[in-house]
Amino acid sequence: MRLTTYSDLSFRTLIFLGVAGIRGATIPEIAAAFGSSEHHLRKVVAELVRLKLVRATRGRSGGLHLAVAPSAVTIGGLLRQFEPEFAASECLGAGQNGCVIFGACGLQRVFNESLGALFAVLDRYTLEDVLKSSKGVAAKLGLEAAPPLM
Repeated sequence: MRLTTYSDLSFRTLIFLGVAGIRGATIPEIAAAFGSSEHHLRKVVAELVRLKLVRATRGRSGGLHLAVAPSAVTIGGLLRQFEPEFAASECLGAGQNGCVIFGACGLQRVFNESLGALFAVLDRYTLEDVLKSSKGVAAKLGLEAAPPLM
């Protein structure tokens, strides 16, 4: 499985904010921690705010915080939000289909079944599960462990 940079940075941002807890974080801080462009991260954060996953507060004491309980967010649900065209292969029926054997080939069924199995696993895990199993992330991000936001 290969995620777009956008999805990858979205997951990383949510993990960073989960680890940061009530302290929160800023776009420059998150961008520096992951070696990513602030410009690109601003687009990611704008989408996370639009999806009501992140709360952004302006001003001197502002910053970014998780807007939802990590236990309420499934990894599969996040991936569906970030990658709406996840099934971007002709075999899975996405877009203009130029395959002459589309619909008659058994490979389409196999791919659809495997994609269903992938999401079944991802739907069993939440952001909270990821945060609980992420040992040492705070140190790698240069953060002190903070109390969770929720």
